[in-house]
Amino acid sequence: MDGILFLWLIWGCWIYATFLLSKTHPYRFLSSFVCLLLICVFPYGIKIGSLEVSATVFVFALICILYIRNLRLREKLYMLVVVLTMGMFYAGIGLVAIYDPVLVFIDQNLIISLSFVMMSILFYGHSSHFILRLLSIAGSSIIGEFLLGIPLNKIGFVYILGGPVYLDTLAISFGGLIVLKTLGEMNQVFNIKALTNKGEMKNL
Repeated sequence: MDGILFLWLIWGCWIYATFLLSKTHPYRFLSSFVCLLLICVFPYGIKIGSLEVSATVFVFALICILYIRNLRLREKLYMLVVVLTMGMFYAGIGLVAIYDPVLVFIDQNLIISLSFVMMSILFYGHSSHFILRLLSIAGSSIIGEFLLGIPLNKIGFVYILGGPVYLDTLAISFGGLIVLKTLGEMNQVFNIKALTNKGEMKNL
């Protein structure tokens, strides 16, 4: 079933934010609310002219706008360059897959997801930029969907912007970033323990 990866990821994030995250965490309620909102609006879409847009696209777009508006001007301009670059890559891969599927010898969604993860790390290299990496992927995928969907609708293709397949691609990208962040934090914990043990032996 298309979209199941996205639903599993959001459901897992909601469980983590609701039951495992500290009650004093400033983003606990907001994270839980957004996850439930994404699950609720998943089956719905909005008709804009000849385009049908998934409701989840509007939720992600609103989140990106609310967060980016608090950035400094230089950071906003840099985010704009990142989002446009990754968005054009997304649309390019989609058009190539439609025009000549033989060239795309690996699953299109997997190519886009892995590329998004690598490009987000390339543009935002520091580990503290995790939220910016997520925003760059969400924002660029939305722009990529419009760059891909509008031309296809013009020539008669039925294409739902932000459909279940798109959400699965987004889920794989987000999941990849979460796994890398978790591994990085575990590595830091083990390094700290190793340094502590070495210090204790030296004291002896």
